[in-house]
Amino acid sequence: MWDRIRGAVGGLTRTGGLQVYFDPDSTYLTRDVVDAGGAPGYFCHLMVRSTGQARNCRGRVLEVAVRRPDGSTAPAPEFPAPTFLKWAHEPDFGPRDVEADRPRPLDLCFALAAAPAQLRFFAPPSPSGVLIFPPGVYRVKVEVTADDMRPAHGVFRIDFTQGWDRIVVDEAA
Repeated sequence: MWDRIRGAVGGLTRTGGLQVYFDPDSTYLTRDVVDAGGAPGYFCHLMVRSTGQARNCRGRVLEVAVRRPDGSTAPAPEFPAPTFLKWAHEPDFGPRDVEADRPRPLDLCFALAAAPAQLRFFAPPSPSGVLIFPPGVYRVKVEVTADDMRPAHGVFRIDFTQGWDRIVVDEAA
């Protein structure tokens, strides 16, 4: 009983709010990847926005499901367990602050021209950890947390069937 009361009071005293979302104008980035011998890479980002100062903000992939030929989904066997996401343009997986009303990109997935049939998610340990998936359509559940704020959740569809530089991300229904 006391845990429920503490949870309710804690929820009322938390400030600000987080949002994780897809913005097609801010999501896609093509750049040469030094770690891949300078080969081009195609990166897909999610955006994180906060209505207040979000301290120690982190994103995690909670689930990855793959679409079957009949349209149903099943857990992707390549996804072993929830894993932290990396903030775009950052060298590690550490938490970062998100300023109020200043959206910050979070790396979701990427592909390399040198390995065009591999969809990749950064995964600890940094800098070389990655999870690799074959071509397909995926449903990805993401959670973003910060100190003193309610977590934000989003579910996104990743279509990796058209080539390494034509990944399509959108919000899942």
